[in-house]
Amino acid sequence: MTELSQQCRTLLYRMMWQTPEGVVDALALCAMREEARRLFYSAISHLSGIHEDELELFNLESFDDLVNAGVSSYEDVRIFETQWNGARVIGWTTRPLFLTPDPTLIARLANLRADHAAAQANSVISRISGRGY
Repeated sequence: MTELSQQCRTLLYRMMWQTPEGVVDALALCAMREEARRLFYSAISHLSGIHEDELELFNLESFDDLVNAGVSSYEDVRIFETQWNGARVIGWTTRPLFLTPDPTLIARLANLRADHAAAQANSVISRISGRGY
């Protein structure tokens, strides 16, 4: 399992971007919250062709904010949580926008998605074979 870099643990910010197709979770490394806010607005504006004043960006959160709000037993995956029902995660990042080349961040999401796919496959196999619900 890939561990997040120390840079991610200290400099990561996530901001949500509402698009007509759904929410995009933008992730970047910045030294300070206001620097992160400016980066998200500027970069997303350039990428989308939408003026900064017209962007729908919300929920700017640091690594620590995300870890403290999350519920997963493994803290590194909490940065990809988006919805909860009590102590259960019911929503995960599905449309990420990585504004950093940090390979551990991308690898961690890939590991998480692989784990979820394996769990779903095992659940289906169990039901089909009569061992499940």
